[in-house]
Amino acid sequence: MGEDLTKGSILGTIVGTSWPMVVAFLLQSTFNLVDAFFVGKISAEALAAVSVSFPILFFIIALGSGIGVGVTSVVARFIGARRQGEADNASEHGLLAALVLGFFLAASGLFMLPYLLELMGAQGSLKELALGYMNILLFFSPVMLLAFVGNSILRGEGDMKTPMKVMGSAAILNMILDPILIFNAGMGVNGAALATALSRSYALFFILYYILSGRAWVKLNFKHFSFNFDYIRRIFSVGIPSSLSNISLSVGMFLLTIIVGFFGTDALAAFGVGFRLDSLAILPGLGVSTAVVSIVGQNIGAGKIHRARSSTLRAGFMASTFMTLLGFVFYLFAPEITAVFNSDPQVVAYGTSMLRILPLSYVVMGFVFSVSGAFLGSGRAFMALLVNASRMMFFAVPLAYLLSLEFGFGLDGVWWGMVFGSFASALVALLLFRYVGMEKKK
Repeated sequence: MGEDLTKGSILGTIVGTSWPMVVAFLLQSTFNLVDAFFVGKISAEALAAVSVSFPILFFIIALGSGIGVGVTSVVARFIGARRQGEADNASEHGLLAALVLGFFLAASGLFMLPYLLELMGAQGSLKELALGYMNILLFFSPVMLLAFVGNSILRGEGDMKTPMKVMGSAAILNMILDPILIFNAGMGVNGAALATALSRSYALFFILYYILSGRAWVKLNFKHFSFNFDYIRRIFSVGIPSSLSNISLSVGMFLLTIIVGFFGTDALAAFGVGFRLDSLAILPGLGVSTAVVSIVGQNIGAGKIHRARSSTLRAGFMASTFMTLLGFVFYLFAPEITAVFNSDPQVVAYGTSMLRILPLSYVVMGFVFSVSGAFLGSGRAFMALLVNASRMMFFAVPLAYLLSLEFGFGLDGVWWGMVFGSFASALVALLLFRYVGMEKKK
């Protein structure tokens, strides 16, 4: 069931809403980590195929999570204002938007995929492996987006534990299916994609069954559904900037992959492993950011602006602390952690340098995630877009290119460019939070 986030201890509310999301995203990250682990047992080229596909997959996830954040923000504000019927209608419109966009992504993605892979430097057998992997995932795009929005509906009403259970059980199913389909069924890289697709399908069935069973605050009644563009406008006024924020990260990853590709297949394989591990380290920030969307959304809806701002800063400090601790573990055991995925000496060397430089950014990244979530929850999504776009597109990618290829620092220059980009975006985030109001002008 949902939860009222406008009352009680601020710290208790942050912890209570954040920890299920951290666990949920931890379990969610196992999709990519488990795929990388088993695919890495096939060959370095197979691992590189999954790695070069990741920016495209992340683009789909970016759009799905963007719509999801829009739904969470709108539902949370309606619930905070005690307008239940409008929360129900917004949820139904969010599911419709996800379905339409999912079919569009599947159709356009299947057509454009070969050209995108070539642009990232995938040729010959590497391209064929990546094509097989991504074609399956693109076909299941509507399922993936619907699952994102279903989970987001529950987060908007303050229920963080049910999405955690959904992601957890889906992740376990993926772990079981991966070795069966990759090795036993002899599908190789394609088996990893099918395992992920089937697990996402299960997640969608789980979440829709839960909502339709009447256990959620939000009620879905499609028999009496009446389309109202105002709900789409509300969702997309947050969802589009949020998607653009995520897309800026996806495009940034795409461009970084091109830069890393100049250093060969081993560098791409190491980058794929390192980026997945980095995604694991930033989970506290992502969990806090998602929780802050709901916390701020409900409090803005209830008119409690001071509580919303205080929650944001405390959440940022908590996220940065946990991320820094995890980064310290990466620094100490970088070679051993990289070798778990691929034991090739060059891959291990590249991965080690990444895991010892990139974690320096974790000291400030918690505040970037928290402030971004606060802007999304309050409906000021353009501010969140500015924060997130600044990190990758304005700072990290240009610096990575200059340091690695122009100034001759090699792959280390890519990692340092990403670190400097994170510090610069943290400064942007805190300045905007200090001088821009939380409540959107009417």
